[in-house]
Amino acid sequence: MCGIASIFKLAGTPCAARVVEKMRDEVAHRGPNDRGLMFFTPTNGGRWAADLPTDMSWTVGLGHRRLSIIDLSSAGHQPMSYRNRYWIVYNGELYNYVELRQELQHLGHGFRSSSDTEVILAAYAEWGPQCFSRFRGMWGLALLDLERREAILCRDRVGMKPLYVWQGEGLLAVASEIKQFRHVPGFRARLDSATGAEFLQTGYESPLRTFFADVRPLLAGTWQRIALDTLKAAEPESFWHPERIRASVFDSREAGGLFGEKLKECVRIHLRSDVPVGCALSGGLDSSSLAALVNAVDASGDPLHTFTSTFPGEAIDEREFVDAVLAGIKAVPHFVTPDPAGFLEDLNKFIWIHDEPVGSLSMYAGYCVARKTREAGVPVTLNGQGGDEVLSGYWQCYFMHLRELARKGRVFPLLGHVAGALLGGGNPGLVGQVPIMWRRYRARTTPSSIRLRYPSEGDSPTPLREIMNLDGQARRLYDIRSMFLPRLLKWEDRNSMAFSVEGRYPFLDHELIELCLSFAPETLYWRGWTKWPLRTGLRDELPYTIRWRRSKFGFVTPQAKWLVGPLRPELERWLKGDRPVWAFVAREDARRLAEQTWRLQGRREEPGQMLFRLFVFDRWLEVFGLVH
Repeated sequence: MCGIASIFKLAGTPCAARVVEKMRDEVAHRGPNDRGLMFFTPTNGGRWAADLPTDMSWTVGLGHRRLSIIDLSSAGHQPMSYRNRYWIVYNGELYNYVELRQELQHLGHGFRSSSDTEVILAAYAEWGPQCFSRFRGMWGLALLDLERREAILCRDRVGMKPLYVWQGEGLLAVASEIKQFRHVPGFRARLDSATGAEFLQTGYESPLRTFFADVRPLLAGTWQRIALDTLKAAEPESFWHPERIRASVFDSREAGGLFGEKLKECVRIHLRSDVPVGCALSGGLDSSSLAALVNAVDASGDPLHTFTSTFPGEAIDEREFVDAVLAGIKAVPHFVTPDPAGFLEDLNKFIWIHDEPVGSLSMYAGYCVARKTREAGVPVTLNGQGGDEVLSGYWQCYFMHLRELARKGRVFPLLGHVAGALLGGGNPGLVGQVPIMWRRYRARTTPSSIRLRYPSEGDSPTPLREIMNLDGQARRLYDIRSMFLPRLLKWEDRNSMAFSVEGRYPFLDHELIELCLSFAPETLYWRGWTKWPLRTGLRDELPYTIRWRRSKFGFVTPQAKWLVGPLRPELERWLKGDRPVWAFVAREDARRLAEQTWRLQGRREEPGQMLFRLFVFDRWLEVFGLVH
């Protein structure tokens, strides 16, 4: 897990070599163990000279900061070359590098290191861009093919690792984090008005854009070719096609068995590491499953370090569920309790680390957990992110499934879910969610109470309107590719890498995702229970209290109580101050949201969520010096 920086420029374009070095070192937190730099200059003979230039004659610059996880020796140094033709800077982990290495050795490839990076280079040399479909893992990379005079950019299937592109006059820059572009000649931090409007009014942002004008993320699951002589970028090409998967498993018991076995295998290969691996443990179904499976499949016998955010005395505190998991495994637990004073103290650094505004205080809880992880000396953690998306486990997903049953006239299955939830063995939480889901639906279909003072680019469809028009399979893919997962992964990446910790996500192994997409929707739910294949597939590993847990939180904070209590004085000062956000949003709208939040004492989450977004958006404008 690392940080990368690349600049590709036309001959004669002024850009000092130190720019690449500054970009690289801007993300030193992503790679504290090693740093590398390499430049390339075309020669008169049509070949390339790789050197460290003293002038501006170079046309390709590669920078890398390394967090050493696999092959801790200097043999894993990047930029790395292969056969004097291919060069790479790479951020991520390839979990099936052992199997790929063996296959490539049989095909005649030799290796000087035991790193997964060299396996990527050899795989590209053997198969070209088709190699990406063979990889199991997460990555953002820039790869040079000097003979073909081209660069290849690529990002993993669901975007676990970031990769951003900005193009200016005569140059194209690639980075792991947006803040790195500040050092590039010609870059100017400007707000992308459409993204800002969508975030402020709905809480979402499109994975196709960033908050910064002209900075684009490479689309997840794609690769892109860049001609070094012209800097012309071809259209990104997809190497993953989950939309082609059709439901083929219709029996719930079969789905559970298949899911349990595949998740165990995913956990097993996600434990491949030359440094200690821990587990972020919230006490929820997903993270508890990972902790239990590590205990079952890890042959080392070492105790598992777990990391938990707790809030003693709060209704959202999950300590009892965490303790239930810990009682059944060999573990060294670590706990942290985020607080409002710490949040305000960390706020500017937290905003800077994230590059873009975050959606709630839950992200701060994750930040504190990552800091605790680094303090414990554990550089890698397994994380339960993705379980809700691949199994359509959110309550709103369940209600969308019920809506689809109603629209198709499937009355008896519909009644089986609702009535079954109220009977013995069912989960009455389904019925209890009805008023909550109705309030959220009303809030997200009612015109926003925030008046924007700047024009946005038309009336783009809200995520809710988009998802309501999709059928079951397309809706599941939308959750994974567009609605929830991209921003959650972005926040997870920034939190963990802020403290040089690599987060791994076994639920997002593409083979597991594809397996889950083969499950018919009726296998995912049963009598009010979500994620049925997980509950049945891990019946022997999970404690009873976790398997049949009805509440669902994750690493959340008592945000509503903080907004009406400890954070209120800061919010009142903010509302009275001369702040950059008032150039974008009417101050009276923010005051009305605040008064509504305080009057209701946080009993309705929507006003408080919107108030928090405004507050964070404002601080982000200030920290990054954004202009419109």
